[in-house]
Amino acid sequence: MNRYITQVKLKNFQDHADTTIDFTNGINLIVGSSDAGKSAILRAINLVFHNNYKRDSYIRHGEKECSVSVKFSDGIEVTRVKGEDVNSYLLTDAEGNIHSFPKVGTGIPDEIKKNLGNPPLDDKKRPISYADQMSSLFLVDLSSSDLPRTLSELTGIQHLQTSAELLSKTARSYDRSIKDKKEKIEKLETELDNYSYVDKDLERIEDIVEKLKDVNNQIEKSNRARFFIEQNNKIFTEAKQIKVKLAKEKAFAELKENFDELLLLNKKVSRSIFYLSEYQKIAKEYKKTKSDLLACEQFLTEENKDLMESVKKLIDTNTRSKSFIKNDKDLKDLITTESTAKELEEQNIKNLKEELNLLIDELKLNGNWCESCNRPLI
Repeated sequence: MNRYITQVKLKNFQDHADTTIDFTNGINLIVGSSDAGKSAILRAINLVFHNNYKRDSYIRHGEKECSVSVKFSDGIEVTRVKGEDVNSYLLTDAEGNIHSFPKVGTGIPDEIKKNLGNPPLDDKKRPISYADQMSSLFLVDLSSSDLPRTLSELTGIQHLQTSAELLSKTARSYDRSIKDKKEKIEKLETELDNYSYVDKDLERIEDIVEKLKDVNNQIEKSNRARFFIEQNNKIFTEAKQIKVKLAKEKAFAELKENFDELLLLNKKVSRSIFYLSEYQKIAKEYKKTKSDLLACEQFLTEENKDLMESVKKLIDTNTRSKSFIKNDKDLKDLITTESTAKELEEQNIKNLKEELNLLIDELKLNGNWCESCNRPLI
């Protein structure tokens, strides 16, 4: 729905002390006698829309201020107040909130303009004209300068004139623009000659771009090859490590077999060492005993040697007899004979010992006996 004025209120505006006029959506006709205030209503509306206040000529005689309110179909109301101590606009929005704009000059606040919309103007961008009260007859009293303009406005010729003026102005503007562009083109062409090498450089650049593509392809291939080599080296390194580990495992297995053999050999060696040690002990004892016997034999007489041989034979015989003879009836005789031989052996041994001791004492006196070795120094 189109927005339109629904009501105008005038207070102390010229002849209107307090007047309210309601309008409808469409053409509204104001009828009244001369000097009834019909034109004052139009002047009041123009005052709100254009703020064309002419000093205090709008204030009713005897009053200090006047106001004009214009209400629209959307509920917005704009009021212009002018007086000795006030010069403002009042805006009542659709919700009923009042906004004040005091101390306005010849202009109109932006918020008021926004809510007034686009007030009607004539083709000269001026408020629509109307005949003032007591004005001269139409056309008859016009001056020689105003009459052609008025006739032109009535017939529409002014539109042709305006169009011609606009076209002429536009043509001149285009001419200037074309001239400027030509000059710029000539200047650019002159400057372009200084860049004649660009085409050759462009060809070189295109060649370089193609070469760069080839280089990039080569780089990509090189990167793939490098990646393959790195992977191959990695696999080779891992295989080498595995081979080393296998060699170590194999060496450990062989060492284990050798170690097992060494353990067996060690056991054999240990037993051999044990047997050798025992043998050494026996050999040492045997050697000592043999040495003692040889020392004793050197001082025995032939008679005692024969007796010693007899004793040894008797001991051997006695030993063999003991190993073979068991519970025999003739054992008593043998025991008797053995006892006699034993007594004889003991006596002979005793005698030998005495002679040996005498010989040792004699060697000691002569300094031919070693106390540490307990043997003669011969």
